[in-house]
Parts: sequence; structure tokens; C-alpha cells
Amino acid sequence: MRVRGAVVLVAAALLVGGCSSTVEGRAVVADEAVGLFDPCTGISDSALRYVGVDPGTEERGILGVQIPRFEICSWDGTGISLSVWSTDHTLDEVEANTNNADVRAANVHGGPAIKFGQRDDATGQICSVAWTTNQGVLIVRIAPDFGETPIDPCDLASTITDKLFPELPR
Repeated sequence: MRVRGAVVLVAAALLVGGCSSTVEGRAVVADEAVGLFDPCTGISDSALRYVGVDPGTEERGILGVQIPRFEICSWDGTGISLSVWSTDHTLDEVEANTNNADVRAANVHGGPAIKFGQRDDATGQICSVAWTTNQGVLIVRIAPDFGETPIDPCDLASTITDKLFPELPR
């Protein structure tokens, strides 16, 4: 569990780092996640069980740390870890993030999306699906633990996204 947590923390740092920019001016304290979809409260326990994760394993943020401009919630299941990220970054920003690997066009319920891996993922098992909603971008990230099973992690990420879609903002 600690290794997975460390991998997720590194992934978060890389994703957030690739979306950052320097802004000049006066610092203002603000709740940057205001108005974002909160996957911890927005996805029902029954939907989580339907995709194979245990609602009781819910973890907010990355290892309990909130990341600016993101609402993140993760759950574990047998052989899989699921994270749903909500952000005000654009899909173009996510796509341009150099920490994402093998970025390719995808489709989420008829709309444009992208699928991508993670550059530092030596296992090749982490895959994310991202698309634009009415309140920002949603990212569904899975990290399966299938060993030698020939399951494409991006196919699994797409399947889980489709199953969760009724619970997510449009």
C-alpha cells in the first residue's frame, strides 16, 4: 500500500507540475477547488462497488494531502486502484503535460477525450482517461495489479469511465 501511495504521490506531483505556470502579481489566499466536482461525495457507494472498488478504502487527495486546483478521491479494490480527479485545468493543458506518456485521442460518451499513461510508470499499468465537463476536466485513473494478465489498462480505464459516467458531471 505504501509503494502504491508513493507512486500516486509522484504521479500527482508530475501531473500538477506539468500544468503549472508562473504568474506575477500579489498572492491571494483562495480555495482553488471551489466549484469543482468532488468525487468523494459525488460518486455513490453502489457505483464504486459496481466498478470493483471498496467504498471503505476512500482516500481524499494524495496520501491525504489536498492538491491545489484539484479534487481527488481514490479507492482500492481487488487487483485495482481507482482515482477520480476533478480540475479546472483544460484538456489541452492535461494533453500537453510532458509527464504523460502515449497520449492519444479517445471518446467518452460521444465527446472528445484523451487516454494516457504515465512517463515514470515502469509497469505500464497506469492509465488515465480525461475529458471536459461543464465544470472543468475529469480524469479517471486506474492502476491495476494484474501481473501477467493480458488486460490493456487503458481499455479497463475506458470501461470504468463508462460505468461511472451516470454519476459524473456532464
